[in-house]
Amino acid sequence: MRILQKIGIYFLMLVFAAVVAGIYGMLHDQISYTFSEEYFTQFKFKQFGIPWAYENPRLGAAYVGALATWWMGIIVFIFLGLFGFMLHSPRQMVLSLSKSFLVVIGVTLLTGFAGLALGYYQVNEETVSQYMQWVRPGVTNPIQFVRVGFMHNASYLGGLTGLLSGIAYLVVSKLRYNKSSQQDSLTRASA
Repeated sequence: MRILQKIGIYFLMLVFAAVVAGIYGMLHDQISYTFSEEYFTQFKFKQFGIPWAYENPRLGAAYVGALATWWMGIIVFIFLGLFGFMLHSPRQMVLSLSKSFLVVIGVTLLTGFAGLALGYYQVNEETVSQYMQWVRPGVTNPIQFVRVGFMHNASYLGGLTGLLSGIAYLVVSKLRYNKSSQQDSLTRASA
């Protein structure tokens, strides 16, 4: 019975992960839109084929963010969720997977901001010419465009490092649970 509950939890949380990742992408792209509107108006709206976004670019950026990340939530959770099966109970699985997904989001966010910081460090008036192959035609502020490109690329790397961090969190949770259970058994045996 416990395994059936865990399977149900796995699939429910898989859907939840896709929704959370989509919301994360919406917020991420609102931040990056603030740094470079042209990253969206000259690149992402065309890439995603959404001409209506030019009429409401903030909404368009949110839409792009959701489309670009919901599937990452599924990919991350497919692997993360499998590690959840090693946890003792369905309740522990829900709690630990929820916390591990927060770890993934935190690491992804920090990695994205690190990418943006690196973009600010690397890209300026003197160095932007090295990155012009990234810049789309019609861009009037290539420096900010490239900096936001750094942020977006780093965020995908952050998804991978976040996944590894989330798995590490689950393994540590399992080891702590095992240690706590052994100590409880020893305490009961000596009483």
